[in-house]
Amino acid sequence: MNVLYFVNRFPKLSESFIINEIHELERRGHQVAVFSLRQPEIDLQHEEVAHLDAPVGYLPDPSVGSGLRTPGRWCLDQRVLRRLVHTAPPVAHAGSAYIAGHCIRFVQSLEFDIDHVHGHFLNWPKLASDYVSSHFEVPCTTTAHAYDLYSEPNERLLRLLADRMDRVVTISEYNRRYLHNDIGTDSPVDIVHMGIDPSKFQPSGSIVSGRILTVARFEEKKGISYGIDAIGRIKEVLPDLEYHLVGSGEREDVIRDQIAKYGLEDIVSILGHVSDERLIRELDEAEVFLLPCVIASDGDRDGIPVALMEAMAMETVPISTRVSGIPELITHGENGLLVDPGDVDGLAQVLREYFTGTSTDVAQHTTRDRILAEFDVRECATELTDAIRDSARKPN
Repeated sequence: MNVLYFVNRFPKLSESFIINEIHELERRGHQVAVFSLRQPEIDLQHEEVAHLDAPVGYLPDPSVGSGLRTPGRWCLDQRVLRRLVHTAPPVAHAGSAYIAGHCIRFVQSLEFDIDHVHGHFLNWPKLASDYVSSHFEVPCTTTAHAYDLYSEPNERLLRLLADRMDRVVTISEYNRRYLHNDIGTDSPVDIVHMGIDPSKFQPSGSIVSGRILTVARFEEKKGISYGIDAIGRIKEVLPDLEYHLVGSGEREDVIRDQIAKYGLEDIVSILGHVSDERLIRELDEAEVFLLPCVIASDGDRDGIPVALMEAMAMETVPISTRVSGIPELITHGENGLLVDPGDVDGLAQVLREYFTGTSTDVAQHTTRDRILAEFDVRECATELTDAIRDSARKPN
């Protein structure tokens, strides 16, 4: 297949699942091109990015000049005009028209014809991907994640977007129920997990006893503050714990204040961003991977965090919460441990019981087995290509 990927920012460190997905499609012989609305924020060093063949086009910053250069004749195409009869806000329509014009221009510059448009995140710019697919008379699908569905959601716009897609792809059964029952879309919704390449994550058994690890952006929905609170409550019982935090973000000052409040400076280390090599070592050495996710004040929440998958592939025992699709990855007492979101007492108890050997014994190999069974990027790519091929059977 010749697939146009329509994304918000490429490449992006926190969206390695998109990079992995494209890399696997190319490995299978499909041709992929990427149209990104924004440039990368940093020079991303990622092994799969270096091996991608996909040409990448970027939306120019809006200006009078770029507006005048936007191809406009496509707007008169009757196939596209039929798609413009919708209730989206005028700003979203104008923005989508601008985006679609530049995307069409990029596609026309390619050395191959596209036969499918696939996007990530069900937000208003995906109206543009729908216009592009109509112009080229090819099907259009989008993968819905979590932020796009739950952060201050516009249910009317979400329903419009979902109904415009030939099929919607999403990452969890939790999301599929939401799209059908709460949003009310009639479009088919397929579950395709965001997978990882297990071959990159090979455990050596070099575990550091008492080491806890979190890899996450420092933002509300990751629940890192609850993890600090829990460790603060058990430090007297378990003085030999050490907690490594990989990442950064808007709540870093809050987290540092909590560390100081509990006197955890000798226990908690903030490592910032690390290389892939260092990340693998951290995952390998950690005895427990802690990600106490919560639903943020604006409704945002995690889907099924890739960081949890990577930890489990390294046979690191995950401790997380019953938020969104996480229970579809972790079965409490079998391949990890779960508590309710925001339950600091419960989190402290689970950590204390685990490290004192009084909790349910989680076999480390079962964590990797779960990833191999359902979250291997190769299997996920098969599910995605099946969804793409099924979308071609739905008439526009």
